[in-house]
Amino acid sequence: MAMPAVAQQPTVSAETRAAYDAAFNETLNKPADPATLVRFADLAVQVGDLEGAISALERLLLIDADQPKVKLELGVLYYRLGSYEAARSYLESARLSGLASPEVKDRAQQYLAEVDSKVSRSQFSGDVLVGLGYSSNANSGPAGAVQAFSATVVATPNVSQQPDFNVVGAATIRHRYDLNRQDGGALESELQFYTARQFQVTQANVLFLDFTTGPRTSPFESGWFDDLAVRPFLTGRYVAVQDMANYWAWGAGFEAGMPLGPQIAGTLSTFGRRREYLNNPTVPTNNQNSGNEGVVSLEFRAELTSSMTLIANGVFTRFTAMVPAQSYNEFGLGGAMEVRFTDPLGINGRTWSATASAGMAQANYDQPDPTVNPFTIRAQNDLSLGLILAIPLTDKISLVGQANYFQRSASLSTYSYDAFNTLIGVGWRF
Repeated sequence: MAMPAVAQQPTVSAETRAAYDAAFNETLNKPADPATLVRFADLAVQVGDLEGAISALERLLLIDADQPKVKLELGVLYYRLGSYEAARSYLESARLSGLASPEVKDRAQQYLAEVDSKVSRSQFSGDVLVGLGYSSNANSGPAGAVQAFSATVVATPNVSQQPDFNVVGAATIRHRYDLNRQDGGALESELQFYTARQFQVTQANVLFLDFTTGPRTSPFESGWFDDLAVRPFLTGRYVAVQDMANYWAWGAGFEAGMPLGPQIAGTLSTFGRRREYLNNPTVPTNNQNSGNEGVVSLEFRAELTSSMTLIANGVFTRFTAMVPAQSYNEFGLGGAMEVRFTDPLGINGRTWSATASAGMAQANYDQPDPTVNPFTIRAQNDLSLGLILAIPLTDKISLVGQANYFQRSASLSTYSYDAFNTLIGVGWRF
C-alpha cells in the first residue's frame, strides 16, 4: 500500500533537452535579456538543473531588484535544493514586497511554513492512502495480510473464496528529532497503520498497527565505513481480525545501512520479538500460537538510471511457538522495479511512476498439528505479484491504482488459497 517515491530527477524528452541547450546558448549571447533568462530558467527546472535556473533568476534581480514573483520562485528553488536559509531570505522578501499580489504572498507564506518545519529539530512526514478495494477472496484480508505481518492464522472455511468490496486505509507517519550531534544523529520513529473494512464479509475485517523508534547515527568519522549508518530500535505491534484483538508483539532490533557504490545501497536488519496471541470467541485457543520470533533481512536498492530504481530483498524468520506444531522457519525473496516517466496523456506534465513487484516465501513447520492432520507436517509456498501506478495530481496528492495476485499452496489444503485484489485510491504525502 506504500506510495512509490517521487522521482528526484525528472524524465526529460530529447526535445526538452535540445530546447534547454539552445536556451543556454542564447543566454550567452543575451546575458541581460529578461525574456531569454526567463525562458532558460523555465527549461532548466524542467531538466532538473535547479542551480542553472537560480543563476538565471538572480541575474533578473540585477536588472530589476523588486520583482516579488521572481523572488518567490528563487525561494522555491532554494527550498528544493535544501538551502533553507537562502530560501527564507527570498520568500520573506517576496512576502513583504509592496508589489506582491495576494497569490504571491500566500504562496510565499506556505513555503515559509515548510522551511520552518525543515529547520526544526523535530520534523514530521508521512504518507496516507484511502481507497476502495475489491478482492476475489475476502478472507485474504486477515489470512493474507496478517500472515504478511508474521502472524499464524487459519483460513476460515465459511469466509474463504467469498468476493467482496472493502474500504482500505493505510498510513506511514515518521518523526525525526535531531540530536544536534556532529555525526548527524537523530531519533527516528515510525508508525504504520493499515485497515480493511469489508462491505459484507465483516469476518474479514483487519487492523494493523506497527511502531518502531531508535537513534540513527554514523559511528565512524573516516575510513571505509564513514558512510555507515546504524540504528538500534524498539518495536511494538498490534493486530486485530474480525474486530477482535488477535495478538500483541514487542521486541528490539538493530539496523545498519551504507552505500555500496555511487548508485547502490544496502541495509541489513535483525530483530527479536515476542508475540502474545489472545483468545477470543472465534479462536478460543489462540494463545497456543504465542511464542518468540527472530528475523534477519537484507535489502539492496539500486538507482539504475535517473528514472529506474530496483529493490531486491531477502528475509529469514524463525518462530518458536508454545505448541511445536505452530513453530516454523520461513525464507522469503522479493524484488520491485519502479519506473518513472513523463505524463503520457498530457494531463499536467508531471512525472508518473509504475512499480512492479514479485515475491515468494517458503515456510516449513516443525511438527504435524494433531487438530488438523496428525500425519502431515504443514509446509507452504507463497507467490505474490503486484503492480502500482501513481499519477501525481499536485506536489503532494496522487491518484493510486493497485492490482495484486496472491497464491498459497500448502501440504494441508486447509491453508491453501488464492486471491486477486485491486484498489483505487488517493494518496497524500506530507
